[in-house]
Amino acid sequence: MVRKGATRKGGAGEGATQSSSDKCANDLKAMIESLNAEDYTEEAFPVILEWFRDLEKFSTEMVDAGLTYGKVMRDNFVKSHYRELLPIFQELCFEIRKRDSTIFDLKLSIAESEQSLLKAKLWTLERENASLRAKLELNTDISTSIKELLPKLDEFKEQNFRALKEELPSIIKQAACPEIKTSLESVNQEIVAEVKRNRVEARSFAQVALKSKDLRQGVSPTLSPKEPEGILLIKPKDNALNDFEVNRKIILDILQTNSPEARVRGVVKIFGGGVKLIAASPDDIAAIKNTLVEFGDSETMEKFELVTPNRRSPQFILYNVPKEIEEGTLKSGLLAKNIFLADGNNKPHFKLEFSIPGRDKRSNHWVMSINPKKYEDFLSKEGLYFQFTRLRLAEFISIKQCRKCFAFGHTTRGCDPSNKQLCDRCGDVREENHRCKGNNCINCRESNKKLRTNHKTDHSCLDRNCKTLIRQKELVIKRTDYGL
Repeated sequence: MVRKGATRKGGAGEGATQSSSDKCANDLKAMIESLNAEDYTEEAFPVILEWFRDLEKFSTEMVDAGLTYGKVMRDNFVKSHYRELLPIFQELCFEIRKRDSTIFDLKLSIAESEQSLLKAKLWTLERENASLRAKLELNTDISTSIKELLPKLDEFKEQNFRALKEELPSIIKQAACPEIKTSLESVNQEIVAEVKRNRVEARSFAQVALKSKDLRQGVSPTLSPKEPEGILLIKPKDNALNDFEVNRKIILDILQTNSPEARVRGVVKIFGGGVKLIAASPDDIAAIKNTLVEFGDSETMEKFELVTPNRRSPQFILYNVPKEIEEGTLKSGLLAKNIFLADGNNKPHFKLEFSIPGRDKRSNHWVMSINPKKYEDFLSKEGLYFQFTRLRLAEFISIKQCRKCFAFGHTTRGCDPSNKQLCDRCGDVREENHRCKGNNCINCRESNKKLRTNHKTDHSCLDRNCKTLIRQKELVIKRTDYGL
C-alpha cells in the first residue's frame, strides 16, 4: 500500500483527489440504489445486494484512507469480496440449469403428445388430397367431353332444331357417360380399398348379441330420419294468463277466422298454461305464426311470446366410462385417439352433455351431442378409442316420461302436484292398500281412446316395446336435425 500523502497536501492536488473519490463512491452507491428486486429471484437478490453494499463500504474506506491499488488491496479484495461472489454465481447457474431442465421436459412432453396428432392429421390431409385430385381429374374429363360436344351441337343447331332435340340425349350418352362411369368406378374402387385397409374392425360376440337384442325390442336405435315437423311455442308473459283452455281458445279462434286451411297436427299444453302447436312441416308453422302476428289483436298478442324452438341435435351415448374419469379428461382423451371427432383446427364436433350411472357402480354412461353434419360418421362407428380401450357407442334417443303419472313430455319434477302416484303396471292410484290388477298400459289406453289407435294394453307403462313409447321416439326423430 502506498499512501498518497504528498498529493493530498497541495491545494490543487487535494481538490482533484477529493472530487475523484467522491465521484467513484457516488457512482457505486447510485448503482446499488438502482438495483430492482423484480429483476432477480427472491433468494438471490438479498445476497447480491449485501455483496454490493460490502463492496461499497470497503471501497469507500480505501478511498478515504487515500490508498492506491496494490498487492495488499488486491488480496483484500479477493479474500473479502471476490471469493464471496463465486457462490452467488454458482447458485444462479444452478437455478438456470434447473429451469432449463424443466422447460426441456415440458417441451419434450408437449412435442411427443402433438407429434402423434400431427401425424394422424397429416394422414387425413393426404387422403383428402387424393380424393380432391380424383375429383379434379373427373371434372377435367367431363370438361373435355363437353368441349368435344360443342361443335356437334352447333352443327345440329344449324340443320334443324327438332333434329337437335332428338339427337342430343344419344350424343351426350355416347360421348360423356362412358368416361364418367369409368372415372367414378376407379374412384370408388380406390375408396373401398382404402377403407378396407385402414378400418379392419372385428365385432365381438357380445356386440352381435347386443345388436340382435335391440332388434328384438321392436325399435332400432338408429331409426331412419323423417321429414321434420313444425313446432310453435306460445308462452304467456304474465302469470295471470296461466289457463291453458283460455289461451288455446284465443289462438284457435284467430286461426279459424283468418286461416281455416292451416294444418295443425296437435295442440299441447306446456308449462305455465302455454300452448304448443304442432304442424306438418316448418313451412306450415311459419305460415301459422305469420297469421297470428298479422291478424291477432295487438294487445292480446303482446301478452304472449311466440317461440320457434331450434331442432334437436343428434345424440349418442358412450357406455362404461370409468367413474373417476372427469369430463375434461374424457374430452381430451377422445380427441387424442379419434381424429374424425375434430376439424382441421382441432375444434370438436361433439359436446359432452351429462352422465348416467351404469349398472356397474364403477362406471358411468356419457351422453354427447354431435354436429348434425357428422351424424353419418358417428353412426358408422361402433365405438370410440379412449386411453387403451374402446368404448361402445350407440345413438341415444331421450324420451321424457314421468315416474309419477307415467305420461310423456315431462319428468317427475315437472308433474302437477295434485297428481297422485300411479301404479306402473295397472295404472291405478297406488294407495296404501293397493292391489295391482295386472298389466294395463294407461298410455296405450289413452291413445286408443283419443286417437282411435288399436294398440295392445297388456303391458307395463315402462315396457320398451310399448307402441306409444315407439311413437314418442318417432316424434323425437322428426324434431332432430340430421344435417339432411
